[in-house]
Amino acid sequence: MRDDTEQTRLEDFDQSDGHKPQDQQFLPPAERRTREKVHLWHRTRHEGEEWGVCNFDGTVFFAQLINGEIHAHGMKAVCRWCGDDIVIRDDKVFCGGRCGRYQGQFSLSPDTYLLWEGAKSYTLRKEISQVEGLQLEPRDLEPIQYAPNWSVFDEYDEDQQ
Repeated sequence: MRDDTEQTRLEDFDQSDGHKPQDQQFLPPAERRTREKVHLWHRTRHEGEEWGVCNFDGTVFFAQLINGEIHAHGMKAVCRWCGDDIVIRDDKVFCGGRCGRYQGQFSLSPDTYLLWEGAKSYTLRKEISQVEGLQLEPRDLEPIQYAPNWSVFDEYDEDQQ
């Protein structure tokens, strides 16, 4: 739970007329703050850096390669079982330490992020492809089949009878 948020309490309201105290009333239109435009996806990959895509048990993410080592979310990736370093062998990732266990798949192609369904929503897939410069899958380029333009309520329309 965040300590910096302030929750309205029931006793903040005046019992007689139900109005909030002066400091919690709405601001006049001239003093209202405008909301910033919220972006669905912020650019992850940057020019001049080496990036790949990992798929660990269905969790697909962009991974930065620094000196041949996988870094995810700014931290060096390690084996989930023993904590040792992990290594890339062809298109697979293994523990390079004690246990040697298989970790998941790896690809240097950033388009693999969409192929491995790193995002399932069409809207998010489209946004990620634009921001990251990825190629959409052929299924994403097909026209979306919308719901038909009829409703069960049309059956009860009085004008049609």
